[in-house]
Amino acid sequence: MNRVIFAATILASLLFFSASSQWEPVWSDEFDYTGLPEKTKWGYDVGGSGWGNQELQNYTKEDTDNARVGNGVLTIIALKEKVGQNNYSSARLITKNKGDWLYGRFEIAAKLPKGIGLWPAIWMLPTDNTYGGWPKSGEIDIMENVGFEPNIVHFTIHTESYNHSIGTSKGASARLADPYTAFVVYALEWYEDSLVFFADNKKTFSFKNESADSKVWPFDKRFHLLLNIAVGGTWGGQQGVDEGICPAEMVIDYVRVYKYNPTAVNAPAKGTSHRQPSVTWSNNRLAVRTEHPAAFAIRIFSIDGKPVAHCFGRSSASLDGRAVTLPPGGYVAVVNDGAVQRVIRFTALR
Repeated sequence: MNRVIFAATILASLLFFSASSQWEPVWSDEFDYTGLPEKTKWGYDVGGSGWGNQELQNYTKEDTDNARVGNGVLTIIALKEKVGQNNYSSARLITKNKGDWLYGRFEIAAKLPKGIGLWPAIWMLPTDNTYGGWPKSGEIDIMENVGFEPNIVHFTIHTESYNHSIGTSKGASARLADPYTAFVVYALEWYEDSLVFFADNKKTFSFKNESADSKVWPFDKRFHLLLNIAVGGTWGGQQGVDEGICPAEMVIDYVRVYKYNPTAVNAPAKGTSHRQPSVTWSNNRLAVRTEHPAAFAIRIFSIDGKPVAHCFGRSSASLDGRAVTLPPGGYVAVVNDGAVQRVIRFTALR
C-alpha cells in the first residue's frame, strides 16, 4: 500500500510543478535499462564514407560493442578494428523521426573520451532540410571536442551565411576543468530569436536571430539530436591519430528535452542558467540550496500523501538556501529549480 501511495504522491507533485516551471519536460532517456539504446528513441547513422570530413570510422548499427546501455548510462565506444574499408568502428546515435523538436531546452550530461585523434560531438541537424542540403538548413553543435585540444570544448552554429567552409562560422570555446572523468551538463536553449549554450550551467555562447532570411536563420524548422565519436577527419585528425586511443568511450548519464513555458510562475528570464538544486538530509533537517531562488520551489508530503510544507523562492538572493524542520515520520520531497526537478524520500527521526 505504501508503494502505491508513494508513486501517486510523486506523480501528483510533478503535475503540480509543471505549471510553475519555466521548462516543461517533453522527452528524455535516463538509461535506466540494459542492452541496446531504446529503439523507440534512438536510430543510427551507418557507414564509413568519411561523412564529409575524411573521418576514419565506420558507424555500426545496433552493435553493443559500439553503443550499449547499462548501469544507468549510455556508452558510445570507438574501437580500432577493421570494418569494411575502415580501420575504426564507432556509433552515431540519432533521434530523427523519433525525437524532433522546434525550440526548447536540451540537456545532455556526458563524460568525453580523451585522446589525440578523437572527435566526440553532441549536436543537432534539421530533420527535413527544408532550405536545402548542408549548410542551408543549419547545424547546431551543442558540444564538440577534438583530442589535440585537451579540456577545450566548442559550441558552434552553421548556416548558409555562417559556416566553416567559407570561414564565417559563429561559435565560442570554453576550457573545462574535467570533461573526461566527471559528468558535464551541456545544454542548449533554443528560442524563436536566439540560441543560448551552456556548460555546467555557465553560459558559453549565444547567437541571436539577425534576419528573417534562412541564409542567416534556418532555425525555424524541427531538428533532431545526434551523439557520436568520430576518429580522425579534417578537424579531429589535424594532428594525427594516436594509435593507442582505442577503445575510447563517451558516457551519457541522461538526455532531457523541455519545452519553454513563457507564462510560468517564478520562472527565471530566458537564457539564464539552471543548476540542479542540492538536497541534503542531516540532523533531522532537510536543506535545499539553489543558485536561482526566483525559480526555486519545494513541496513536502507525508508518506501517506498528505501535504506537510511548501515554500517558493523570491527574488532576494538571501534565499539562496532554505531549511525545513520536520516531526518524526516518512516523507517525500519534490524540489523544483528551473528546468530540473529532484524527488527524494527520507525519514525524520526523534
